[in-house]
Amino acid sequence: MLGECIITTTIKQETGLIKVRQYIIDSEGHKVAAIIDIEELRRLGEVLKNIPSSEVWLYQNSEAFEDVQKGLKEASEGKISKLNLDDL
Repeated sequence: MLGECIITTTIKQETGLIKVRQYIIDSEGHKVAAIIDIEELRRLGEVLKNIPSSEVWLYQNSEAFEDVQKGLKEASEGKISKLNLDDL
């Protein structure tokens, strides 16, 4: 990213999970970083401690995470089917 111009936003923004003070955007308007308060970082650390070690891989694999989210959404909409384990 050599020569890329970094522009900071001046608007305070808040997401559903993390309170973001400011985003850093590139010259094309893409968010490339976020600035958060140290207290928010500590709170986030506490939240992350609650993720069971057996599930950490899911949050590190964006494709699998998206598939799980899609499946949960479809299930909540009643889009389910029976699976015959003998067929596997």
